[in-house]
Amino acid sequence: MSSPPPVQLEVEVGDEPMEEDAADMIPADRFTLPARADAVVELWRAKMTEGVLSPAHFQDHWRVTVPRIYSPQPNRTCLDWSFDEELATKLLLQPLEQFVWGATDANQPAAPRRSTLCGRVFKQGEPAYSCRECGMDNTCVLCVECFKVSAHRHHKYKMGQSGGGGCCDCGDTEAWKRDPFCELHAAPQDQEQAQANVSPEVVYRMKIVASVCLSYGFRLLTHVDHSPGVPNDLRLKDAERDLLQILDQPDLYCTVLYNDETHTFEQVISTLTRVMKCNHRDSVELVSLIDREGRALVKCSSFQVCDKLKNDIESCTAMFERFTSRHGPMLKVLVMHAHLVAHQTFAMKLLNWLQNFVSQEPSLRLAVSQVALGDDAWGASGPSGGVAGGVMQNDFRMWKAARTAWHRLLIATTLMDYTTKKAMAILFTKNYGSILKDFIRDDHDHSFSISSLSVQLYTTPTLAHHLIAKHDALFIVVNTFVSECNRRCNNRGRLEFERNHINMAFKRAQFILYDVKYLLGSVPTTFDDELRKGFLHGLSLMLNLLVMMQGMDSVIRQVGQHMEYEPEWESAFNLHVKLAHSITLSLEWCASERALIASAYRMALRRHSDIYTNQPRVVRELGNQSASVIPYDVSVEPVSIHRPLSRYIAGLHLHLHQHGLSYHSREFDRPDKPKPSPEELIEPVLQTMAMIAQVHAGMWRRNGFALLNQLYFYHNVKCRAEMLDRDIVMLQIGASLIESNEFIIHVLNKFNLLHWADEDFEQRRTFEDDTLRHTISMVEEFLGLLITVVGSRYVPGVGEVTKEDQTKKEIIQMLCVKPLPHSELNRSLPEDQSHETGLEGVIHEVADFIKPTGGNNRGVYKLKPHLYDEYDTFFYHYTREDLSRSEEEQRNRRKAAGLPECCPPPALPKLTPPFRLLASLLQCDAALHVLRIVLERALDLRARSFSETQVHKALHLIGYALRDEESGHYEFLAFAESAARCGLLTLLQKQVNNIRVDAHRPLTKWLLNKMKTLLGQNDEQGGEGDSMETDQEQKPTGGEIADAEKERRAKLAAERRAKLMAQMKAQMNNFISKNATLFEETNTEVTEEEQEIRTLYSGAALGVWGGGVPEPTRVCIMCQEEAKVEIKAEPLVLVAFAQHSTVLNRARVGGCGRVPAEWRGAHLPAGRGAQPHVSSCGHALHARCWRKYVDSVMDKENRRPYRLRQPAAFDVEKKEYLCPLCERLCNTALPLLPGPSLPTGVPPPLTEDTFDESVNLILKLKHQVCSEQVHICTEYCEELLCQARARSVGAMSSDMEDESADECEVYVSTHSENLLTPDFLAHFEGEIPSFNDTTKSLIEDFASILPCICGLSESGGMISVAALYRATSYTIISTNTVLQAEKRPILGDHLPARHRDALQALIRLAAAVPSIWSTPKHLSHHALSTLNVLENTTPLSHDAFGTVVTLVLTAPSLFCKVAGPARPNHLARQMTLQSFRADIVRALIVTDVSNCKSEAMEEEDLKPRPDLENLLPFMKELRKGNLDIEGLNPSEVWDRVKKQCHSFLRCCCLFFHFLSDIIPPTELTVVDGDTWEVMCGYLNLPCTFKELIDTPNVRKKALEWSNMSTEYFNGDMLPHVVTEPDEPPKLMPLPDDFSELMNVVSEFSCPNSEREDSKYPTMCLVCGQILCSQSYCCQTEIRKSGRGGGTEHVGAVVAHAIQCGAGTGVFMRVRDCELLLLAAPARGAMLPAPYLDSYGETDQGLRRGNPLHLCPERYENLRMLWLSHGLHERIARALDTNMLVNTQWQNM
Repeated sequence: MSSPPPVQLEVEVGDEPMEEDAADMIPADRFTLPARADAVVELWRAKMTEGVLSPAHFQDHWRVTVPRIYSPQPNRTCLDWSFDEELATKLLLQPLEQFVWGATDANQPAAPRRSTLCGRVFKQGEPAYSCRECGMDNTCVLCVECFKVSAHRHHKYKMGQSGGGGCCDCGDTEAWKRDPFCELHAAPQDQEQAQANVSPEVVYRMKIVASVCLSYGFRLLTHVDHSPGVPNDLRLKDAERDLLQILDQPDLYCTVLYNDETHTFEQVISTLTRVMKCNHRDSVELVSLIDREGRALVKCSSFQVCDKLKNDIESCTAMFERFTSRHGPMLKVLVMHAHLVAHQTFAMKLLNWLQNFVSQEPSLRLAVSQVALGDDAWGASGPSGGVAGGVMQNDFRMWKAARTAWHRLLIATTLMDYTTKKAMAILFTKNYGSILKDFIRDDHDHSFSISSLSVQLYTTPTLAHHLIAKHDALFIVVNTFVSECNRRCNNRGRLEFERNHINMAFKRAQFILYDVKYLLGSVPTTFDDELRKGFLHGLSLMLNLLVMMQGMDSVIRQVGQHMEYEPEWESAFNLHVKLAHSITLSLEWCASERALIASAYRMALRRHSDIYTNQPRVVRELGNQSASVIPYDVSVEPVSIHRPLSRYIAGLHLHLHQHGLSYHSREFDRPDKPKPSPEELIEPVLQTMAMIAQVHAGMWRRNGFALLNQLYFYHNVKCRAEMLDRDIVMLQIGASLIESNEFIIHVLNKFNLLHWADEDFEQRRTFEDDTLRHTISMVEEFLGLLITVVGSRYVPGVGEVTKEDQTKKEIIQMLCVKPLPHSELNRSLPEDQSHETGLEGVIHEVADFIKPTGGNNRGVYKLKPHLYDEYDTFFYHYTREDLSRSEEEQRNRRKAAGLPECCPPPALPKLTPPFRLLASLLQCDAALHVLRIVLERALDLRARSFSETQVHKALHLIGYALRDEESGHYEFLAFAESAARCGLLTLLQKQVNNIRVDAHRPLTKWLLNKMKTLLGQNDEQGGEGDSMETDQEQKPTGGEIADAEKERRAKLAAERRAKLMAQMKAQMNNFISKNATLFEETNTEVTEEEQEIRTLYSGAALGVWGGGVPEPTRVCIMCQEEAKVEIKAEPLVLVAFAQHSTVLNRARVGGCGRVPAEWRGAHLPAGRGAQPHVSSCGHALHARCWRKYVDSVMDKENRRPYRLRQPAAFDVEKKEYLCPLCERLCNTALPLLPGPSLPTGVPPPLTEDTFDESVNLILKLKHQVCSEQVHICTEYCEELLCQARARSVGAMSSDMEDESADECEVYVSTHSENLLTPDFLAHFEGEIPSFNDTTKSLIEDFASILPCICGLSESGGMISVAALYRATSYTIISTNTVLQAEKRPILGDHLPARHRDALQALIRLAAAVPSIWSTPKHLSHHALSTLNVLENTTPLSHDAFGTVVTLVLTAPSLFCKVAGPARPNHLARQMTLQSFRADIVRALIVTDVSNCKSEAMEEEDLKPRPDLENLLPFMKELRKGNLDIEGLNPSEVWDRVKKQCHSFLRCCCLFFHFLSDIIPPTELTVVDGDTWEVMCGYLNLPCTFKELIDTPNVRKKALEWSNMSTEYFNGDMLPHVVTEPDEPPKLMPLPDDFSELMNVVSEFSCPNSEREDSKYPTMCLVCGQILCSQSYCCQTEIRKSGRGGGTEHVGAVVAHAIQCGAGTGVFMRVRDCELLLLAAPARGAMLPAPYLDSYGETDQGLRRGNPLHLCPERYENLRMLWLSHGLHERIARALDTNMLVNTQWQNM
């Protein structure tokens, strides 16, 4: 094939008409934009017709066009890239599509058809669903889209997160037992018709395009480590360069930084910041891009500049590693030609286009798959196995994004059809060794490696069987792992792991074991020779691996000194955990066919013979029995807990019988060497058991924690199936194959107890105490082992039981400890390879589910009553704690039921034929000898080797033997006779009277009855031996006499106790009669004096003096001294916590809660914004005690090492501490002040007219004073700074931020004092209380911390006192809201003490400020400003209640004088009335009354009430005529208005109750008693529309207010800001089904990363915004808290919490199903989400993945926690309990 001449190509292809310079050189009519693409397509078609089309024709076009579009610009990073994608599509991609579809329109693609396979590739963290009912295994998963429309939605599904790299299995019939298709991928009805759409010509052209694209992509994307230049055939020629005239710098190069998993984010960020001199934000974005994409272009310039930058980055990294002593690979930095980068960018786009282009058309997809696999490649030949094979071999060379692009393309093409999937699997297996070796050397996550495709290929059962049979897959996979293990073997051929060195290569190699599990995951139903041969070939290597593990990590008992270094033990257990399921599966394969089990057993025995040479034997004797034992002393020789080969033999042995085989079968005999004897088989396991017994006996204490940890996991449910359980089976095999006496001697010898079993043991007095104690424990362990060997029959193959029976037994035993929730019960059961325990299948047969009663409880399973008889005390899976707890529980249960207090052993299942001889173990002479020795020494009071546990276990063993004999399954069993013959019966009878074992007397009686029944000695009793409740008419035994004596003594004690009680009662009555006068004095009736006080303090709370109430005595919680709250006494304080809050903010805009920002006025703005809130636990202490305590806490924290500071529950830098009594979080103290003294006479009256005139005069004469005499301002001044008539004059505008608070303008109205009437001025006279200096400084300190908490940069008296008044208002409103939400009455005893104490202290403190504040002009300023706000601004611009509080509390200082405390006098009443009217006017303007049209029932109701006749017309007037009053019911409208003002009245009642100390009416102390009339009555306010609004003066004022509300009428004020909500605020509504929430969040992508999903999407439950958490890409810069200045970088969630919640936030981390509570910036807590499964349990972290539903009670509790401002406290408590977990909260 000849290439076309370059000139022709330059004219037709090379010219770019978009370039303005070249436009005049090319005829416009020939080279229009579509024609450019058409010209290229025409050329390709022409060449194809001529038969000379080659890949070079495509690459010539790309060579010229790709750099034009995709070349990076000089001096830019990839953050500034912008490509003309539209142009790229027209010039590069559309020509390919046109070429494939051909010339005629008839060949254009048909409507796209969905594939029957989904194949969506999961991103990391993406939700995935598996069906527990229908999935073949737990790797079969669905994506969100498929799951939403699949039948599995209504099955038992599991939710989880993908680790990335896998794909959706929807439509794969081999992945599902049923319902393989969702509605989107349902198979078409007619398969043939589906295939016949695309012509062969199109398919042929598709193969051409695929060949070119794939080879181009493969060559460029693996071109990473090559030379920096462009491949020769893609270099621009000089002529092309001149023509283009666009590349001013032909030698443009790029510095590209690659990702690795060695260097941290911080290291790379600091390196880039230092070397490139870029800002932190750009560095973070670059590093985020490197992490996400795998590489980033950090510089584009000349080669010299780029190369210097590369060297600088490398040297900076090397220097960093030198300083930190970290030695790892250098950061990978390459310099590349800009055109090479352009071609690589296009290659990625090309792969993506190819994937999307063929996804809708099966025939095209098949064509691409065949090309990729090398079956039908066109043009130049690629690597062996096609491009797919090349990708597999070069995957490690590519960066993340390139890898992902290839993996997605291969999954979307080759895995979508069974034939190509099979070819792909064969190719993958062929390259498996090199793929995994590359992966082990690489450092990228498994999900980014091509090796992760194994889960797609090896989990398909038919493919797995085909690969094992035809391509030796099992051998190849296991061999890859074994070759890695060979390097880590010691000279004995056993695996050995280095201490203090985490071998990453070996950890990565363990991923191979998952592939072994996948291959063996489905057991074949039939075998052919090839499959059998392939499996056995692989199994032989698995046995080699087990040989390497047999005896690894062996330990020697330390004697004398403690072990210096803890040995490395975790690697061995990690290896076992990953291999365990493969071992179990291989046993299932072996068990499925006789030939397989025979070959496998033979191979295993041969391996055993090879590693255990014939050891010398020694004869040991016990009584008149002897045995030849293997002398191996575990206490001095090395011993290991790892015996996988022995355990594998035990597993195989269990399956021999079902195929007619046994240990003695001829198939297992070897001519050259005898097979291992049963003694040799059990020897390794027996050594391990003896070592475990010695550890329990305390003989290995000097071996450290490593050994204890190994034993923990040996018994743990995660490992025991292939460890402990197999060891027990191996001992049972030994007991059934070895003569019983010899077996007992073997075990006693290994336990070093043969000397103990001698008759004369007790006569030897040479033992040390330690040795004797060890011997006693070893005897207990030996008897425990015998119990386990004899009694553990719930194993299929040992007892005649099924897998379900085994699970039931486990459940019964666990529920005998205590009732358990579903999750704990599930955790206590071993999982199979699909992570299923079989619990659901059997639980309802053995237990009843008790549903949870409250929102915070879990449902539990309780054992069915009739199954308690199956309880086995010494169950071998019990821990020591389980054993003692279960025994105590069962004894108590039997005692309560009136049954004897003992737990007799249950009936045991029948043994299978190979294990029948186990039943005779206990009737052999050696066993009887041991039992007799134990019981004899129990009776011998001088015996030193006795222990109660020994007797209990011996009795339990006797019970087993009697149960077996009673069952009648074993004709050779005659234990009762043997026991009677050797004296056991007599010994049992003596034990009944033995006081040493009094606790086991009922069990001894039970055994005696059972034994006598079996011997036929007590037939006259007429009852079964089991029935221990039957009355025995025989002569009472010694035991019964003892019981009777015990009962007699108890009766005497009870009589004596009753007599003493009677005496005490008589003496008490006598004392009362003698001191009758004393008791009369302490009666509870109300005295006359109290009655006077009650009348004095009842009635209205306004228009009175207030105060004068006697204060109760308090006790200091530190020094415990009693103290009175008095002016002159030592001051007391309440510990308190002040915080910035937006909980009640209605002025929220999106996620921004701090609106208006940094408010400085003393009143509250409309919508409230972010305000200070004060809470207290109510605990009081002396001010000096408090100061001393806080100082000691500060000193202690400052002395603490800095590294331990972070997890503390409080932050001393913010002056935080914990309450000394209840440990509640605090940061300040509220001084406790007494109520003001009661003046004589009645409060002076004040009429409305006088009040109005006085207020007008005060405001008219208001003027500004300034520290510099620059300008005196009046009401009428028009200067810019002093527009006093404008809106909220009191709130300092942001113009003043530059001046300190005490320097800016202050309003006073001192001149007006001389002009006001005496009636008005009378309210400003009164005694000024004199507080001591400590109290004053406490109040000033408290006020001064509030601006800092609110985040205000200024400080000073003006701002502090304003914050104090806002805090008072806001805290009262908050308390009212909480009471409303909890449906509590507003006042009375139902008001919680912590609220009552906090409000009383706060209100009294604020009321006393006029008497103690050193600068009265501050208060005067706030009084005038707030008065101006009330009178001269719209009621829609401020919160009426906040205005009342500020006015009443600042009124005494109106004339800039130190004054008496604020009182609820007539002036306060007039201010409250005016504010009340303002609030009603607000309600009349904003309330929606459109649906108040209910029709009256009777005619007289049609007439409006006389007092409401002007309501509707006046409302219309207030609303500027914007109200249709036709048909409105005035009564309903007025009710709606009253509802709007309801909250105002409730808050006023709270405020004036604590200001006046007037006892509220009874109605306000009951739920729903807070009616309009009652509250107005308590506040001494009018309550009808006529009195409140319908008077000339008020109507005039109301219309003035309405005229000021233009902002609202123009639509500039949002209705929800100025309208009071019907109910307290709620958190965002959540869907009932958690999967819906998962699915919604799965559509969220990171706002700062293009097309990239967020790993931790987090939802704000306050405003509903979803954020990208724990991600560098979304970090923002905030100002550090405090006045120190500076900035810090925080995560998106922390930044949002500051904006939305003023520093606190409630978030839901959806993918982890957990709540995140934040106290920004550096504290937080993780809690379970309010979603429960059907068992009433949360699932934090989605570990179980069961379907979850919203629990309304829990969500309501969370809402109340937020509403009551308890987040800081809850976080502190959580931090206190999780001191060890150090979370970087600021990165959230």
